[in-house]
Amino acid sequence: MAACRWILLLAVAVSLVRSPAGAEEGSGSLGASAATLIQNFMAAGVDGMSRPLPAMSVAIGRDGTLLYADGFGDADKHRPATARTIYMVGSITKQFTATAVLWLIEKNAVLRRDGSRLTTATPVSNLLDVAGGWTLEGGPPITVGHLLSMTSNLPNFTRRPPHELDPWGAVPAPRLLDGIKDYRPSGFPGSFEYSNTSYFLLSELMEAVEVDGVSRDYRRILQEEVFSRLGLAETGFGNDPSFAHRLASPHYNRRPRFSQPDWLKGSGDVASSVMDIFKWNKALMEGRALTPAMRDVMLSDSARVDVWTYYGAGWFITHKDGVDRYFHSGTVSGYTAFNLIVRRRDNHWVSVTLLTNSDGVEDLDVLADKLAALISSP
Repeated sequence: MAACRWILLLAVAVSLVRSPAGAEEGSGSLGASAATLIQNFMAAGVDGMSRPLPAMSVAIGRDGTLLYADGFGDADKHRPATARTIYMVGSITKQFTATAVLWLIEKNAVLRRDGSRLTTATPVSNLLDVAGGWTLEGGPPITVGHLLSMTSNLPNFTRRPPHELDPWGAVPAPRLLDGIKDYRPSGFPGSFEYSNTSYFLLSELMEAVEVDGVSRDYRRILQEEVFSRLGLAETGFGNDPSFAHRLASPHYNRRPRFSQPDWLKGSGDVASSVMDIFKWNKALMEGRALTPAMRDVMLSDSARVDVWTYYGAGWFITHKDGVDRYFHSGTVSGYTAFNLIVRRRDNHWVSVTLLTNSDGVEDLDVLADKLAALISSP
């Protein structure tokens, strides 16, 4: 029996091997080393089981130059994975939502309710009626900045869903908003707590402002002011019928929940390719996604997560040995993702993005660090 299992694992590993010619971008020692790391990772299986990871795509770059990008495994029965395979990116969505909010602030967006300017200090209660009773314990009202930095102290609705809503069914955004109106902040005021609630609320408040007299919904703002503006043609919304057919087939390790609209609006509803996420990282670091000043707001140490880690706006952040590390994982039913930027103090930076079509994939962060380490100093 043991011999049969080893033969099976060897067959799986061989089936995952891609020739260097299969790489969409890049070649040479980086490509060979990256491919070996990825193939070994995929063959190890999901959740420590011998069942291999179905598909993975990777993009690696330095200082805005793409060095290697490829796909491994099968996106579905009829398509091999490539660097342009599209996956749900889970909470990497938060980077786009945060960018849209900060872009609105840059463009002097005003509240439709009273004409005041939108800022990170704007109380959420000025934008959303449900927030009238949301005040940090012993502190000021919850602000837009609290939502961006995950310091709103509001419960995470994907951890504790409103009892009248079905996590396995669809829920319109207005119904979800109504369902969380009875939430109250708890814990030490301004402390970090990872919460999809905060980013759902950001998507809702974006629809309560206007720029130059024009208001748009969340999806249109992201599509026009982030995806289209930055040339992200392979990025959209996973439940959009015109886009969903391009997704890699999901693989579930448990019954899918929060997979129907609008549960993950603003926090996990975007789909993309590694090529587009690389473009996104490049645009951010080059000051095109946001102005350099606003980008620095996004990448600031806004909330302390633990001894080593902070949260900015859509990014976790660490600083060690002269290196700044910006990263975010993403997990939704059927998919797992990881996006990493490593910036040295001399401002040289490395980008690694990994997208997969299975949930329950652990240690993508470890793999991303190993891939980043393959790139020597310029």
